[in-house]
Amino acid sequence: MYRLTGSEALLGTMALATGLPMIVFSLYGGAIADRVQKKRILIWCLIISALISLCVALALETGNLSRENTGSWWILMISALLHGTTMGLLMPARQSIIPEIVRREQIMNAIALNLLGFNVFGLLAPGIAGFMIDAFGFKSVYYTMTGLNLCGAVCMLFLPDTSKIAAHGSNILSDIKKRTEIYPAG
Repeated sequence: MYRLTGSEALLGTMALATGLPMIVFSLYGGAIADRVQKKRILIWCLIISALISLCVALALETGNLSRENTGSWWILMISALLHGTTMGLLMPARQSIIPEIVRREQIMNAIALNLLGFNVFGLLAPGIAGFMIDAFGFKSVYYTMTGLNLCGAVCMLFLPDTSKIAAHGSNILSDIKKRTEIYPAG
């Protein structure tokens, strides 16, 4: 965003456009994960993430997203909103599937491994992306993200279906309200 626009404000707004929907939709993501097979949520969210990355890569490839095309920054802003929404739906399912696919005595190790992988990827991915941008340009990063998300979706196909669908009621909003009453902030 900064290389495209030179605006620190738009760069910060893009971070907000990713983070805010992630926070809001994680509430819904948890309630949805209680009602739907978590494996399916993971697969669909990874496919959607791949499509978002592919759209940005194609916009870069065609020149629709470039410095010369002033105002094209909105493409990154929309992709940030969509990515944040997708992650808000994906993360609760990702966290809550762990106890359903490992034995009870493996839960703590599985959670630790999940967090380790998430944090290591969060540390290494920006550095790798920087080298890729220098060597091949921005679109290479988005094509790589597309491929990795599709690989993740294919790998999820090998997970067993989860058996625990614990819908609490017919209304997702009432379930979210009940959970915030049970676990108040602070």
